[in-house]
Amino acid sequence: MKNCTSETLSNNPCHQIDISQCGKATLDNLKEKPWKTIIKKIAHNWRTRSKLSRLNDAQLKDLGITAADVDHEVRKPVWK
Repeated sequence: MKNCTSETLSNNPCHQIDISQCGKATLDNLKEKPWKTIIKKIAHNWRTRSKLSRLNDAQLKDLGITAADVDHEVRKPVWK
């Protein structure tokens, strides 16, 4: 994605096209970020819950959580 600056605009004789391209690039960037954030959150939740579900009772005790806590967390949808 191309970032547009005032310098870029002043160096180009056809400002209208650059402004339109800058606007489109900005809108595309705004549309992508929420999806990237959601996908990162889903991946993080999946990884951490997967690791949590593999801990033994001694490790859970060290963390101060119970098997019921783990079960509750693991059953949540990955996007939450």
